[in-house]
Amino acid sequence: MKKTFLLLACTAVLAACAAAPKQVGINAVPEKLTTAITKADRTCTTNADCVAVQKGCCECAGYEAVSRKSAEKIQKIWAQECTNAPCTREMCYTQIQPECQQGVCIGRPKTMDSYFGE
Repeated sequence: MKKTFLLLACTAVLAACAAAPKQVGINAVPEKLTTAITKADRTCTTNADCVAVQKGCCECAGYEAVSRKSAEKIQKIWAQECTNAPCTREMCYTQIQPECQQGVCIGRPKTMDSYFGE
């Protein structure tokens, strides 16, 4: 009887652990997000077609310039993988200014003035 009760208790604990939400590490860069950014469309005709997306859960992972349509898909993956991700509180100068050059979205690093204003 005691063995049966112990077995049931262990099974319940294991089931609860398996159903717990997935934890991501500090400053995580999920593989699904990296894959989506790598496969993202970067074609454009004007600067307005390009947007910057985060390469990881936190700002310090950097940004990548992609097409607006691809950014919507990437944002959904980011929301699934990174919503509760812990980030360090350091200041990272990794933002980019997305622009269209020769039909491809690229990102130019923002100037230091843009971080602090004038």
